[in-house]
Amino acid sequence: MIQRIQSLYLVIVLALSVASFCFPLAVFETDKYDATEYNLIPEAVSAETTSLPQESIAWNAILFPVASGILALVAIFLYKNRPLQMKITAFGFLLSTIYVGLLLLWIISSQETAIKLQNIEVTKTIYGVSSYLPMAQVLFFILAQRAIKKDEKMVRDSERIR
Repeated sequence: MIQRIQSLYLVIVLALSVASFCFPLAVFETDKYDATEYNLIPEAVSAETTSLPQESIAWNAILFPVASGILALVAIFLYKNRPLQMKITAFGFLLSTIYVGLLLLWIISSQETAIKLQNIEVTKTIYGVSSYLPMAQVLFFILAQRAIKKDEKMVRDSERIR
């Protein structure tokens, strides 16, 4: 049924995927500029910040939240096929875990390196809200997986009683 608790968890994963496009991934404080935000989708670059690499998009940083959101949406409507719903949820969990690793180890540091290549010294890197949202996605994928397994066990136990 669509009103099960795992559907709520998967809706939260979908909402977190959408929210990751609304908040910055990182904020770089530099010597020349106060702060430069790095978002998943860059905004229009103003005249003062044209030397900063806002137009460089890390496509894997965009692809992972979109893919995990689509997987969560598909899993919501697979409530009649719980084994497939569990597999899709497990794949979404794996994808979100890989994204967390890439995000913390490579994506943000590559943008920091891109700024440094333009002879702008980065004094401090502050991780934004969007860098923490995939960690919450992992948690909610785990909770959804556990709820689906619990439902599947309940159905199997009720069939055995008949």
